[in-house]
Amino acid sequence: MPETSPQHASPQPPSTNPAGLIAFVSDREGVEALYVMQANGTEVRRLTEELPPVSHPAWSMDGRRLAFNAGTPSTSDIYLISPDGSGLTQITRDAAANFYPSWSPDSRRLAFSSNRDGDWDIFVMDVDGSNVRQLVNSPGLDDKPQWSPDGSRIGFATTRSGAPELRAVDPDTGVEEPLLPRPVRGINPAWTLDGSRLAYNIVTATGFDIAVVAVDGTEGRSVVAESASEERPRWSPDGRSLAYYSDAEGSWDVYVVDVETGSRRALTKAPGFDGQPAWQPVNGQ
Repeated sequence: MPETSPQHASPQPPSTNPAGLIAFVSDREGVEALYVMQANGTEVRRLTEELPPVSHPAWSMDGRRLAFNAGTPSTSDIYLISPDGSGLTQITRDAAANFYPSWSPDSRRLAFSSNRDGDWDIFVMDVDGSNVRQLVNSPGLDDKPQWSPDGSRIGFATTRSGAPELRAVDPDTGVEEPLLPRPVRGINPAWTLDGSRLAYNIVTATGFDIAVVAVDGTEGRSVVAESASEERPRWSPDGRSLAYYSDAEGSWDVYVVDVETGSRRALTKAPGFDGQPAWQPVNGQ
């Protein structure tokens, strides 16, 4: 897909019928807090109060809880909350930075990235914070884990080769392999709910573009490639659209794009930062 300037982006909404909620992070009220909105951008609600800056929300597969992290770049813990704002629970309590929670398909475990052993590696724990176990231990940056829908692998990004690369690790054995049959340079892997396709970020000179690929490594193509940066793609429940965030119009906002047509629009327009969207699974899918 050729590079398209922001002013030429299609004004038409994606063809998918929006469903579910989209969680996102915003500083519209002064501090980065967790919000949810309908998938068409309406009915925005704030979920977190009186917490340090939050980031990286992730839905459980039944759509009943969100995990996220709150704190500073050097000290951050992982929390859980319900989409109505109830049930706030802190599940890590240590002096390290714990980021990027991702739920197992059965909602019993969380994968996350932490620097608790001196550099950034991948860990798993039970959803109550117990039974913490290190899965990946290598030099360099290993982060942004995403659990596959069938539960067999956790995709993650690593810089151990000197450039961003997507790999996978078995959550039970710790055995690693490439995420796809061919090497992929990128970060932020995200599966469709049926496990058939991956979206990820390609690193560019100006930030990030978004690409999709079948899990067998075929049918790879660009979805959004602009002079702006488009980050953290997350699939709609029907696998037709991606939510992401971009500075295409001068400030960071949440967008949604139809994967087949490339039609996209902004869901948020608030001053400041709106980003890191996560699309709620629907009907327990």
